[in-house]
Amino acid sequence: MKRNMAILAILILSIVATYSCKSKETMSAILRNDQGDYDIAIQQAKLAIEKNPNDADAHFELGRSYSFTGDMVGAYKELQTAARLDPARVNDAETGIKSNWAKHFNAGISEFQTENLAGAAHEFELTTQSDPRQIKGWLNLAKVYAGLAVGDSTYTPQEYAAVDTLIAMTKDDSEDYASVLALTGHVMVKRGMKDEALKIFEKLLLDDPANYEEVERAGNKYLAERDWESGATFLQMAVDARKKTDSEDFESYYNLGVAYFNAKDCPKTIEAYLAAYDIDPENRQGNYSLLLAYYTCEMYDDALLQGQKYTEKFGEDPNGWRLLSLSYSKKGMKIKAEEAAKKFQELSQ
Repeated sequence: MKRNMAILAILILSIVATYSCKSKETMSAILRNDQGDYDIAIQQAKLAIEKNPNDADAHFELGRSYSFTGDMVGAYKELQTAARLDPARVNDAETGIKSNWAKHFNAGISEFQTENLAGAAHEFELTTQSDPRQIKGWLNLAKVYAGLAVGDSTYTPQEYAAVDTLIAMTKDDSEDYASVLALTGHVMVKRGMKDEALKIFEKLLLDDPANYEEVERAGNKYLAERDWESGATFLQMAVDARKKTDSEDFESYYNLGVAYFNAKDCPKTIEAYLAAYDIDPENRQGNYSLLLAYYTCEMYDDALLQGQKYTEKFGEDPNGWRLLSLSYSKKGMKIKAEEAAKKFQELSQ
C-alpha cells in the first residue's frame, strides 16, 4: 500500500512539474484548443509568445489553432518553430503537418474527380501551404492550374509559378520525377521555350522510352498551331521511342508524315507515310497521303503505282483519279491521263 501511494505521489509531482513549466497563457491555449475555442486559444498563445518567444508549447498550440481555423501558412510556421525550439516536439509537429497536408490533398483529389477545378485548386493551394516540402502537392496544383488556364488565361502565371517551384525542388531520384518532367516539358512548349522543352523530353525518354505519349502530345500541339518543323522534331522523338518499346502505330507515323509534308521534307515525308502504310495498308487517308506525297515530291513513277492502287481500292474518291491523271500527264501518257481525268469529272458531278 505504501509503495502504491509513493508511485501515485511521484506521478502527481511529475504532472505538476510538467504544467508548472508552462505559463498560464499557454495552459489556457491548450485548454481552449481542447474545447474548440480556437480564437481565444490563438489570443492566449500569442500572449504567451509575447512573454517568451522561445515557448515551444505556445508555438505548438498556436499551430494547432491555425490548423483548426484553416490558416495553413500559420500552422506550418508555428509547428515548425515548435519543433525547432524543442526537439521533443518534432514528432508531434510532423504529425500535425502531415495531418493538415493529407486533409487538403484528399479534398483536392475529391474536387478534381468531380471536375470542380476551382475547388481543387483551392484545396491544393492549402495543401502546398500545409507542407511546402511535398512535391505531390505542387504537382497536382500545377496540373489543376494548367486545366483552368485552358479556359481562363489569368491562371497561366500561377501555372508557371507552380512549375518553377517544382523544377527547383525535384531531384532525379524523386518518386514523381517523371511526372514533373512531363508537366514541365508541356509548360515549356506553352511558354514558347522549344529548346528547353526538347531537352526535358529527351531526358524523359532517356529515363523511360514508354513516356512517348507525353512527347506526342507536345508534337501534336505544334501541329495544331501549324508549326510543322517543331511538330516534326517532337513527333520524330516519339516515333523513335515507340520503336524501342515495340509500340509503333499508324497514327504516330501518319502525324509525323503530315508534319514533314508541310515542312517540305520529301524524303522524311515518304518514309513516315510508308511506315504508316505498312502498319495499316487499308487505311484510306494513309493511302491518299502517300499518293499526294509521291506526286508533290515529283516521284511520278511511284505516284502512278500508288494512284493505280488507290483508285482500285477507293475508286469512289474523285481526288484519287485527279492525281492519277496528273501523274500520267507528267509521264507523257496522254490517253491514260484523259481517261483518269474523265473519271474524275464523272465522280465530281
